[in-house]
Amino acid sequence: MNTENLLKKNLTNIQNLLKNKEFTKAEKLLQDNLKIEKNNFETFFLLGAISGIKKKFDLAETYLKKSLSINPNHINANINLAIILKKINKVVEARNLFEKVNQLDEKNLESLCGLAQIYEENKNFKEAENFYQKVLKIDPYHHVANHAYGKLLLRFNKHQEGLKLIEKISGIIRFEKDNFKII
Repeated sequence: MNTENLLKKNLTNIQNLLKNKEFTKAEKLLQDNLKIEKNNFETFFLLGAISGIKKKFDLAETYLKKSLSINPNHINANINLAIILKKINKVVEARNLFEKVNQLDEKNLESLCGLAQIYEENKNFKEAENFYQKVLKIDPYHHVANHAYGKLLLRFNKHQEGLKLIEKISGIIRFEKDNFKII
């Protein structure tokens, strides 16, 4: 069997292992792939994704950066790396990657939501609102955006608007004395 066919067969097996959450076995096959082809984008991408799932964020960062050195405009690799960087408090780098994805695909919901969350965490509420609105324009029922934007509106005493968004994705809101609960 030639190298290309062996890699394809391994990737098919790896995808099946990942579907079954057999990450250690998938990692072993991916490491075998690196022995066959040292600069395979997909191999580094999958190793990075698995490392992220296992909360080995430094290793995930290394693998994902390696995959992006081979294929710099791959949207999923950029998003995965942005999420990892955000988790390890490299917020500026994460924001830059989310913005890059937004330039590659202005309707990418993960990048728009990621930017909204970063701006909200940095207290740039106007920009956060802007990005949440972009998400909801594309997908009015986006769970994360409805919930986060609803909470943002509540913080600024826009109770009717905020509760309307939260209710849309939550179903029932129970009002209590000075607060509310989402059931």
